[in-house]
Amino acid sequence: MKKLKILITGSSGFIGKQLVKKLYKKNNLLLLDKKKFSKKNTQYFKIDLMDKNKLENFFINNKFDIIIHLASEIFDDDKNVYNYNTTTSKNLIKLAEKYNINHLIFTSTFSIYERNYNFPIKENQKPSAKNFYGKSKYQVEKIIKRSKIKKFTILRIPVVVGKARSHRMGILFELIRNNLPLVLINDGKHKIHFISVDQLTEIIEKCLRLKNRNLLNVGTNFTYTFKENIEYLLQKSKSNSKIINVNYYLGTFLLNTLIFLKLVDINFYHKALLTQNMVLNIEKAKKKLNLKFNKSSKEILLESYNYYIDNLNRISDIKSGSDKKPKMKIFNILRLFSFLFK
Repeated sequence: MKKLKILITGSSGFIGKQLVKKLYKKNNLLLLDKKKFSKKNTQYFKIDLMDKNKLENFFINNKFDIIIHLASEIFDDDKNVYNYNTTTSKNLIKLAEKYNINHLIFTSTFSIYERNYNFPIKENQKPSAKNFYGKSKYQVEKIIKRSKIKKFTILRIPVVVGKARSHRMGILFELIRNNLPLVLINDGKHKIHFISVDQLTEIIEKCLRLKNRNLLNVGTNFTYTFKENIEYLLQKSKSNSKIINVNYYLGTFLLNTLIFLKLVDINFYHKALLTQNMVLNIEKAKKKLNLKFNKSSKEILLESYNYYIDNLNRISDIKSGSDKKPKMKIFNILRLFSFLFK
């Protein structure tokens, strides 16, 4: 089979790095990002997608078959995130149209849905995002759909976990590692969808051969309540952490207070993880991509936790990115909590 020439934006990010490792042996990769990450037989280009002139020069001087657009900002939920994500994507899509790149894969998010759903969400469900990140991703979806690009796949992805993503789940892992109490809002009855980075990169690889225009929800086959996931982690890690239940209103008040006082390093994304039902209906993707994932959310969370523990010394030295150790200013308060609930 002929090697594809693929442009990957956001190649130095968590998903980007794992995707490069997945694809570089069978394809010719052009890696575009502000930070360098490359493998043998790949080409790296330091370009900010906001720089239209530099980006167009890149299109003029390089030929490729497919764009995999991963690059985005997420952590600061403000208008800057919205403006950056929509403007950079618009720049990229306009140039793809101009230079006849007719295949695009875009990673969107289940953050386009923000209200509490008590059913698996289908692709035709009306978005309800209030956060700027979710709004920006949905706006990019609309830009792609209105474009002249003949083939595209939009993937709406849930929480991505796995090796080398310590920051996103690191707060939970630190609490478990230190045997500190875990406060579950509304008894952790809500269900949240996860996907491992290995599963996601396999899905993206399958999308390289898709035809036409596609919008797909993706995630693990097996989902559990947040409490069931936590109990499994506690059991397998042999942690002595205790689960403390608080009602929804008190729990969200405490969480908002901690965020406001900057005692925990979390954002809207983590807040949804702790409070809301968010499960995607993935039947369409399973059928179209012939997906046969056997690992549950419990198992991929445990893999992520074990990686965190095994690499703790290295992670402690990392200052930025998805692999850094989270800030935990609230530790002393939780230690007091732990003493009171003995």
